[in-house]
Amino acid sequence: MEDQTETHLRNRKYTAELLSFFAYACALAVVMYFHEPWFDEAQAWLIARDATIGELIGSITHYEGHPPVWFLLLMPFAKAGVPFEIGVKSINFIFAASAMGLLIFKAPFSRAIRCVIPFTYFFFYQYGVISRPYSLMMLGFVLCALAYKNRNAKPYRFAGALAVVCGTSAYGIIIAAGIALVWLIEIIRERSIGKSIPALLANRRIHALGILFAINLFFVYCMIPYSDTYAANLEPHNTLLVRLFYMLFMAPADAVCSSSYGYSAIDISFNMQAAGSLIMGSVINLAIFTAARIYGKTSLFVVPYAAFAALSAFAYFYSHHLGIIVLFYVFLFWCMLGDRPVNPALPAFILRSVKGERDMRYLRVVGLYLIIIILIVQVYWTIAATYKDILKNYGTGRAAAEFITDNAFDELTIMTDWEKKTNYLTGLIRIDYNQLYCIPTLAYFDTNIFYNLNEGKCNKNYLTHIIDENGYHVKKLADGGYPDVLFGTVELKDIYGSKANLHRDYALVCSVHGNTIWKDEVFENRQLIFLRRDLLEKYPDLVELDYIQEM
Repeated sequence: MEDQTETHLRNRKYTAELLSFFAYACALAVVMYFHEPWFDEAQAWLIARDATIGELIGSITHYEGHPPVWFLLLMPFAKAGVPFEIGVKSINFIFAASAMGLLIFKAPFSRAIRCVIPFTYFFFYQYGVISRPYSLMMLGFVLCALAYKNRNAKPYRFAGALAVVCGTSAYGIIIAAGIALVWLIEIIRERSIGKSIPALLANRRIHALGILFAINLFFVYCMIPYSDTYAANLEPHNTLLVRLFYMLFMAPADAVCSSSYGYSAIDISFNMQAAGSLIMGSVINLAIFTAARIYGKTSLFVVPYAAFAALSAFAYFYSHHLGIIVLFYVFLFWCMLGDRPVNPALPAFILRSVKGERDMRYLRVVGLYLIIIILIVQVYWTIAATYKDILKNYGTGRAAAEFITDNAFDELTIMTDWEKKTNYLTGLIRIDYNQLYCIPTLAYFDTNIFYNLNEGKCNKNYLTHIIDENGYHVKKLADGGYPDVLFGTVELKDIYGSKANLHRDYALVCSVHGNTIWKDEVFENRQLIFLRRDLLEKYPDLVELDYIQEM
């Protein structure tokens, strides 16, 4: 009877957590079902399916800018013939659900916060619904937080968790390096071993850090960009000083409750939105710094974030990387609340403004309201994004692939468009014949159907990210005549001169509407498909669309 009572009480104790996890898993599966994968999701799957491990480590990762871990995790399923969407979404679901399950049941936060965090924007939508290595990063940070308190007693467990974070991206490596550096300094400062090099070298924690360092050396080697790597040659939208200022003072707010710019690389203008992000970012920095000081975790906050901000400013940073800041914040607060305060007194500059218990109560209320506002904004973003993802096409690949298959266009010659970018600083236009826009569609085909991708090789569907400003292969195709189908607004004059004209010689027969969803905003795009006019009569079911109206 007592055993039954204990079981009943235990079940009641975790009822809210079980309901939260079940709701998260079910909602995530539903929204994933509706979500149409976009470029990043398709590219990773195609690499996993079509590349060898040798190609992955020896070449591809140098152009992708990611460690090989995510691709290696996808490989067994992709090479076994698992359909694209089922495979990539299932793996992402496992990592996201595992991370949130551990957080819900293990995090030292209040029950309400533990049950709400999984439904915030980055944990649910941006890193849960959208299948990329950030789901693995979520799990990695959760494992790090779980292992942090016993890091000295079980150093290999903590180092292993950091290795998971490192295996997801360059950002994971730099943050984990900052965390490891703080840990190393703590070890060296210990009186028992700090003054003896033999004792230091014999310490298990140093061995664990050494293994982690070796793993990171391998990851860094894999990511060293070659001179013709696309991502390493992107023109920044703002100066280095502006980018660094953004990362230090505005990104914290954009990660949790504000939006100073849209879905792109750092591209901010100093307006009311930016001013709001600056003010809120400063408040968040002050609040976290104060909490970190109280719990003796100042270095754990400052060092990893400073390293992350520097890499983001000097290299590249896209808005979806803001979620990494959220992951780091959750890890940091988990570590703080898992320990006892070491310096309960508030900083002197705050104490000068806080006089008496009444002011302290006001300060606590302000902090509580700040947390509530952040959670409300985050959940609002989740609701807005998931609602729009269910109603609208996110990526265009699924619908475009269905159109091509239904009309047997894959039996024709298809040319896809390439990138033309304007340098924001010089105004010069740069053409890259290798940066093509067909990848989300190709993930639904077993072989390459675009004859200007990878020189028409059938067994290589992924984008190489190798810059090609000459377009030798594409221009050589002009000798073989005109393509039957154009996938996108192909700049025919770049290879055919005045002999061919998009609007004169081709009819627009399909327009797939895509929608990049960022928080509560939607950025529309189109995937246009054209058929050569002399072939149009062979497809009586197709109707020519108005190009101007579709654009």
